[in-house]
Formats: sequence, structure tokens, C-alpha cells
Amino acid sequence: MRMRVPAILLVTALVSATASLIFANLRAAEKGDQPVPVRVAIAAPAAHAGEIRATGTLLFKREMTLGFKVAGIVKSFTADSGDAVKQGDVLARLDATEVGARNRDSAATLANAEAALKRQQELFAKGFASQAAVDNAKAAADRARASQDATAWDAAKAELRAPADGVVLSRLAEPNEVVSAGKPILLFGDASGGLVLVTPVSDSQIPRIRGGDQAVIKFAGLPPINAVVARLAAKADQRTGAFDVELKLTEVASGLRSGLVGEARILPTVRDQMSMYVAIPAIALLEGRGDQAAVFVVDKTNKAQRRSVRVGGFVDDLVLIAEGLVAGERVVTAGAPYLRNGQAVTVVIEIPSAS
Repeated sequence: MRMRVPAILLVTALVSATASLIFANLRAAEKGDQPVPVRVAIAAPAAHAGEIRATGTLLFKREMTLGFKVAGIVKSFTADSGDAVKQGDVLARLDATEVGARNRDSAATLANAEAALKRQQELFAKGFASQAAVDNAKAAADRARASQDATAWDAAKAELRAPADGVVLSRLAEPNEVVSAGKPILLFGDASGGLVLVTPVSDSQIPRIRGGDQAVIKFAGLPPINAVVARLAAKADQRTGAFDVELKLTEVASGLRSGLVGEARILPTVRDQMSMYVAIPAIALLEGRGDQAAVFVVDKTNKAQRRSVRVGGFVDDLVLIAEGLVAGERVVTAGAPYLRNGQAVTVVIEIPSAS
């Protein structure tokens, strides 16, 4: 009777055999019997070596606090935090009892003053009143008219309306709350100005940034969004010494909210020295001290040559090489521990570009 070998045992045997073969090849290579299998990457200019990275907060270009012109009691809200509104929409109302009474009182005073002026003008026409009496009556009517205009304006402002299309960002008061004139009631975001990311940059970075420079912003859970440099601060923040840069979003994605933190990558038009360096994977570096390190370079005869390099910086998982490499050279990224200077190698995988 033929016995079946479980699949797991076959897989285990295959893995063991493969590992044994690789180990045998490496052992043979160490003795100089055959080339060492290695992986290499091509040294190339780093596409993002000169970019400026910063973190900022998303805001509406224009965010403002809205409040009533007059003091009173908040009667009701017709919009709450997060509501999108149109220009002219009523957002909140005051109890109009007090302001309405002042408006009616000023209207009655105006009517009385106009009637008194009319009587003085009739008496003056008959010769029973002086010009001074007519002038006094006219001045009183003018004052009453101005007072009525002011109270009518106050009565109209008992309703708080949206100054533009936008979003209610926050509600700062509650119904039945007594509020003073000008006290913030709502925080409002004006959608007509668009969204901006305000991010601080250092004094060494700000000279390289120009208005109109392109940028890419990444928010958690959202695809990258394109932006452009819209404003540069003329003065550094006194507390941090950083300069605020305003990035205007050129597209609006669903899910964006004021207050989101985004990671910006600004692509300055003014290039720096780092953009001239070549990049290789950081795993290609051997022992190093300070900015000095070593790598293995595979020459045209497929031999590994140990070479000293000077490190200029890091970008993500790439290392920027300031001296010692030129674009197009092949650098060993895996298999270096088994190499000796001048040893023959077999390139197993070649990454077209390190960047």
C-alpha cells in the first residue's frame, strides 16, 4: 500500500533543500569557488532630495467669529457646528422684545418730532412763529430720524446671518444665554476663500521657497492633495523662530475638515546642494563613522570593489551620497557580508533606480 506524504512535509523539505543549496553556494563563494549572489541598486539622483517637508494645520483661508451687534438673550440657533450654509441664511436669533421696544419708541419719537416741525412751519407761514423755532423743530426731527435709523438697524441685527457661503465650525453660546454686544457666538469658515495649510519652516528653508511653488499634502486616510505656495510670512514667530508658509489647496477632497494635521512636501524652485547628490538604499551602507561610510560597487567585470563614500543626508529609506559615487554605478544592497574586495559576484536582482 502506497503511503501519501502530507503537503506540509513536502513544503518543509523543499524549503530546507533550498536553504541548504543557498548556504552551500555562499560557503563555496567564501572559499572563492564561485561568484557570490548579490542584489544591486543603481545610484541615481534622488527625485525628492531637495524638497522641504513640514507639518501644518488645515484652515479656511478666512475664518471669523460672528456675534450680535446688540446685547440680549439668545433665543435660538438655526445652524450648528458642521452645518454648511449659504450667504444670507439665518444662523441665530436674539429675543427681540427689548430691541423691538426701542425701535418702536424711536419710531413714535420721530412721528412726534415730524408733527411738531409741520406745526412750526405752518405757524411760520402765518407769521406766528420765528425762524429759530422752525430751525429747532427741524433739528429735533433730524435727531429723531437718526435715532430711529439706529434702532431699526439694531432690530434687523437681532438675526445673525451668514456673511458668505461656508461652514459653521463651532458654536460658542447656548440658547437663553445672555450675551453682550460683539461677543463671539459662532466660528464661521468662509468657503469662498478656499482651504489652506499653514505650516512653519526654518530660517534655512524659507529663502528657497517662492510664491507659486508646487506642494503635495498628505492627510491621514486621504489620497495626496496638490497645493501651491500662496503666502510667505514676512516675520518669524517670536516664540519658535519659524516662518509660516501658507499652502493653498488646488483641489478639495471629501473628508477635509478645518483643524486636520497634514504633512506637506514643498518642491522649491531654488535647488540646494542635496538635490545634486546621488541616492542609494540605506541598507547598502557598511560600517560608518560620522559622514564617512563604505559600500561595495559592482564593476563592469562583475567584481565587487569596496569604496569609501561621504554621506550627505537621508531621504526616507535612501541615503544621499555627496562623494564617492556617480549616477549609474551598481551598489550592492544584499549579500555584502559575504564579499571580499575584488571578489566575483552574480547579480540576482537589479533595481533600475535607487530613487
